[in-house]
Amino acid sequence: MTAIEFLKSLPFLPISVEGRIPFHRPSNSELKRWLEKGSVDINHVRPKPHDKIEFPICKLQFFPGAKRQTTVVDDCWEFDGKDPTDRDACRYK
Repeated sequence: MTAIEFLKSLPFLPISVEGRIPFHRPSNSELKRWLEKGSVDINHVRPKPHDKIEFPICKLQFFPGAKRQTTVVDDCWEFDGKDPTDRDACRYK
């Protein structure tokens, strides 16, 4: 599964995007831009949008190093589905 596929597969992202209501889902282009700029840390790696990511996901952090960084996962996520785009395939362990 790629980094962009993983972020799109999450049921929600608890992040407020500028100019929008709190907890509004970021667009695919916003997610891609965040990944390209290194604004997403997955397991202590800042992947590009089409980089493969390794499961389990034990750390998911947005805007690391910023004053208002957001850590979403600080435990582990598993991938147990055959289809990496299946939203039910990623689940919290």
